[in-house]
Amino acid sequence: MHVNSYARPGSLRLMCAQCVSKADVVVGSIGFAAFLFKGPCEDALVAMGILPEPHPLAVGIRTVNFLRDLDLDPKQVLGDDVVEAVDTVLAFPRQVVFRRTFRQAIALVLPLSMRSQRALATT
Repeated sequence: MHVNSYARPGSLRLMCAQCVSKADVVVGSIGFAAFLFKGPCEDALVAMGILPEPHPLAVGIRTVNFLRDLDLDPKQVLGDDVVEAVDTVLAFPRQVVFRRTFRQAIALVLPLSMRSQRALATT
């Protein structure tokens, strides 16, 4: 005899009542929300200046370096044009990326500057 006699054997209602705990639902919901909001959150952080803008060839650079570390030819996988563009980018030294500090990012969001708050706190 089944635990839930009103549900058909093998139904979703029976499985959810017996197998899925509240902790499973919470963890699954948090993971799904993180999956959904990862892109918009990264875009917002780039717009605020906390994260640098992603390089258009970022995936290509990582893939070319990975394939070369494996002693494979990246031209067969990615094509000649992508590998030449990556080699051109890698030939130049890395640029220093300006990143705002947390204090500067908060100052952009808040209507008051941090100096005025500091001046009020010291008087």
